[in-house]
Amino acid sequence: MFTEEIRRCIEGISLAMVATSDESGNPHLAVANRVLTLDDQHLMLENWYCPATLRNIARNPSVAIVVMSRDAEIGYQFIGNVAHGYDVALLSGYAPEVEPPGEPQALTRIVVRVDEVLAFCSGIHTDQPLKNCQQAKP
Repeated sequence: MFTEEIRRCIEGISLAMVATSDESGNPHLAVANRVLTLDDQHLMLENWYCPATLRNIARNPSVAIVVMSRDAEIGYQFIGNVAHGYDVALLSGYAPEVEPPGEPQALTRIVVRVDEVLAFCSGIHTDQPLKNCQQAKP
């Protein structure tokens, strides 16, 4: 599913956008600051996610992830489901005098099984699967 072009794009980025939704369908965006391909169908993303992102994933594992190349002309949207998530680092303790309530306390890694890859660009495009998508540049 992940072509060499897709892998190169992912390797060349420092941020990805992660879209989740709550049980009422309200959307929420988060940023992942580490993205890797694990195999041909799984992405790994890490960040100190806010509580809303983690709550949404626990209740609704469906996500959309967007990565853009550094020149921002082309990117990819990955549609899939969180296969699992786990904490990889914890802060040593909560300090209420310096941290706002609800501040993330764990660096969380999520693994997403990607079911569909779409082209994502600012020019003419469709939301057809990548294999069917014809991209046009102005």
